[in-house]
Amino acid sequence: MVNDSRECRATRLGPPSARPARGSFPGPARVRSSILSGRIAFRMPHGDSLMETDSAFPAHESEGFEGMLSQCPEMHEIFSLIRRIAPVDSTVLITGESGTGKEMVARAIHRHSRRRDFPFLACDCTALAPTLLESELFGHAKGSFSGAIATKQGLFEAAHRGTLLLDEVANLSPETQRKLLRVLESRKVRKVGDTAEHEIDIRLVATTNRVLAEMVKVGEFRADLYYRLNVVPIFLPPLRERRGDIPLLASVFLRRFCHQMGVPCGGFSPDAMRCMEAYSWPGNVRELRNIVERLAVLYGGLRIESPHLPPELRERPPDCPAEPPRTWEELRRLKRAMTRDLERRFLIVALERCGYNISQAAESVGMQRPNFHALLRSHGLRAGGGRIKSEREAMPDD
Repeated sequence: MVNDSRECRATRLGPPSARPARGSFPGPARVRSSILSGRIAFRMPHGDSLMETDSAFPAHESEGFEGMLSQCPEMHEIFSLIRRIAPVDSTVLITGESGTGKEMVARAIHRHSRRRDFPFLACDCTALAPTLLESELFGHAKGSFSGAIATKQGLFEAAHRGTLLLDEVANLSPETQRKLLRVLESRKVRKVGDTAEHEIDIRLVATTNRVLAEMVKVGEFRADLYYRLNVVPIFLPPLRERRGDIPLLASVFLRRFCHQMGVPCGGFSPDAMRCMEAYSWPGNVRELRNIVERLAVLYGGLRIESPHLPPELRERPPDCPAEPPRTWEELRRLKRAMTRDLERRFLIVALERCGYNISQAAESVGMQRPNFHALLRSHGLRAGGGRIKSEREAMPDD
């Protein structure tokens, strides 16, 4: 291989079993991993060019799993857990903040299971009213309600022999929770407005960004359903708790977007990367990806410097220094920065604890709603749709 006038040897092309005879080449093959970035040319020993490609994802396979990149030991334990639990049909409950990649984990479980050749279907439990959600999950019979002009198959039946993901399961109404529990216990589903039951063969995976155990304690979630769902729990840590992944993810995302736009990738300056590592990332990997995409669109081909970053990233709060400040002004500046970071984390935790309901979050911390909302706005944050959003950033679903 030739990379920017430097050469290295490809030790393996294609699957390990595809060993060509001496002096021959097996034809088109796939390089399973690369540690080089930029344009790579593959050449035959006699000098002819075999092919050229842009290495947009120059990360070792050991750093990632099913599209999820990480150098964090906790994440690699999760990757190992996925491999262990995928072959069995136990129900999995994936928890973690919005944007941590819960649906990616669910899809990885499906792809490594014996059900991988059958459907993977997902249902967003926050997107529909309870009556419509029941029709979506269980189906309905013709004439069962106004507008039911034909019999409809629900997702439980449509996912037969495959995997069904219930996204944000904490948002289910008490009645839907009761019906879901019955389906899980009997492995049979009955359409809305019908009397006949149909057997189902699915694997259920549920996700939530709330603490179901706490919801059980206050009577907001059924204890028996919680125990049914929480057979194999997987918790995804927020990005701020695995800051070592930020340079890896940011660099890979930037190369990916620059590659898609056909522009050179200039990378990040050390100061810009320090700003990104210091930021709290309330939207986690999703927010990181969206901000890097914006940077690629605006500054593709350039080296990303700290002035290019959004204001919320440039206002990085320094960690408490090992040495105390030397002047009164340094102390005041440090206190302001640390207080702002503490306020931001305070808001995020309060909103997550109350399902991103501003009124409930304000009440839980002893603040008036207008004051809580004003503090939220001062940090460039807003809540809605079951997640925290930056006012400058439109965030897609998990």
